[in-house]
Amino acid sequence: MAHLYALQGAMASRSEAALLTATKEIIATQGIKNLAMIDIADLSQVSRATLYNHFRDKDAVLYSLLSREIIYLFENAPKNPAELLEYFSLAISADSALAGMRSQDPAILATMLMRNDDKIWHAIDAFFQSALGSETKAGIAIAWLLAQVLQPLTPEQSRAQSAQLLHAYL
Repeated sequence: MAHLYALQGAMASRSEAALLTATKEIIATQGIKNLAMIDIADLSQVSRATLYNHFRDKDAVLYSLLSREIIYLFENAPKNPAELLEYFSLAISADSALAGMRSQDPAILATMLMRNDDKIWHAIDAFFQSALGSETKAGIAIAWLLAQVLQPLTPEQSRAQSAQLLHAYL
């Protein structure tokens, strides 16, 4: 019986991963305004019933996608502050969903960037405070990274600016 539950859990994880991957692909090509639950189900090749078993609505899918992306970045982030800033800068600048939102949904993207009391923002703050050693340094780094969501950098710019930021402020 335990084997059956393990199999069901693995299938649920695969379904959720497929749904989130499809969501990111749709955002990258069509933006958030044009994102529909039916399109997520179709692209992920998951039934609508399964989609709604995982997520109650589009906002829940988007929140889960954002959480997954942040967790992935945290888990794979280098420990060295110079490498850390460049790593996040490159990830932000190269992200296809952010690029789609910049072209399709700039107002939605700008609204999402406004800091609030959401637990994701608290996790981001805590991560950078721990990695950089102070609230002030974390605030400077986060502000620099948030600017890149709206205006991405080339890899060369990411490398140069992260080094300059570390030297001047951190």
